[in-house]
Amino acid sequence: MDCIALYDSGNYAFRMRRIFEQSGLFFEVISTPCKVSRTGCGYCLLFPEEYLNMVITQSQAYGCPVREAYKIQTVGNRNNYIRVV
Repeated sequence: MDCIALYDSGNYAFRMRRIFEQSGLFFEVISTPCKVSRTGCGYCLLFPEEYLNMVITQSQAYGCPVREAYKIQTVGNRNNYIRVV
């Protein structure tokens, strides 16, 4: 199962992607799904669920705190987002 992390700025998502790439982890920056977006268009970090705690702690350590995090549950052809942070 994948997760997404929402930040206060799209730049935070891109910054954290670069930081994780430098340590050998390759995550994707995607457009924030409309179902969870509160502020209109934006970007979030998409990553496997096993990295959830690491993404939250590392983001905080680098000054880019995760505002919200969701697990993505696919049912049929639709994604459901379950808030975890």
